[in-house]
Amino acid sequence: MAIDKNDPASFNHQYADVNGIRLHYIDENASAQKALLLIHGWPDLWLGWREQIPFLASLGYRVIVPTLRGFGESSQPASPDEYGFGVVSKDLVSLLDHLQVPTVTVLAHDWGGAVGWRMAQFYPDRVVAIASFCTPFTPAIPVYVPLETIVEKYPNFTYQLYLRSPPAEKEINENTRAFFTRVFRRMSEMTEPLIDKETGNLVAGRTELPLSSAIAPKVLDYYVEMVEKYGSRGGLNWYKQTENNYKQCKELVGKEVTQPALMVAATGDRALPPSMTDGIEAFVPKVEKHVVDGAGHWILWEKPDEVNELLKQWLAKTYPATGSPRL
Repeated sequence: MAIDKNDPASFNHQYADVNGIRLHYIDENASAQKALLLIHGWPDLWLGWREQIPFLASLGYRVIVPTLRGFGESSQPASPDEYGFGVVSKDLVSLLDHLQVPTVTVLAHDWGGAVGWRMAQFYPDRVVAIASFCTPFTPAIPVYVPLETIVEKYPNFTYQLYLRSPPAEKEINENTRAFFTRVFRRMSEMTEPLIDKETGNLVAGRTELPLSSAIAPKVLDYYVEMVEKYGSRGGLNWYKQTENNYKQCKELVGKEVTQPALMVAATGDRALPPSMTDGIEAFVPKVEKHVVDGAGHWILWEKPDEVNELLKQWLAKTYPATGSPRL
């Protein structure tokens, strides 16, 4: 069956037991020589890459897109202790082992970008190259810095303090469709902040917005179904990992990302503005940087033509579907 990017059922859904959990993943063009590993963020799923999966497969790549631990049909440990960049990186490498895929190029977005950078550092023999959309590289730190202190320096992350609280989980579980309808919008449609300044709520008590024309009904239905079935706690556990990530990444202090890298920022991303990529060359010396104008945080489907063209050009140089890289 041909892939219909707006119909989640048309993709090749698979499951694997790896690293003590069950992972759901999409696997397209499995006979191809070169594999790409696409990593999503919050409150996303593999489906956030719907505009890229068929395009990359058409270029001749195997396209593997896991649903990360804590989301959708993958295991969702209730305890925040069972997460962290080291743990999730091992999930992904264990999936590659299960599939007998020795090396990949990683493409990542949002929390997926944070994991992707760390995976490239933890497993340099498995990650050939890495592309991150919106999420800049941040070096591992030698001392623990709590989220409250991070927010003081980066006020654009203030929303994360709420997302790790029990009321956030309750709100999303009780207003699931209204939540996704509000969050999944083009930059030009984002006229209100994520958190209401007066009530402090994500969605409860706020005006219900119409579905954006950028989101197909079947796509929205899939996101809603996953939370209605499994709840939102697993994904929100990702916001409770500041100390876990510090502990799990201690061995990476002072280490660079030595692989070829692509960093693509979006002018309208309020949480991860392009200025946050300033200076990453010191830690990612082989990085190629781009900024997509007129895109918000959901750059992957808001500006798919621009994203796909950047990937096509960068992959042709660093990780061609056939032949050797032109570096």
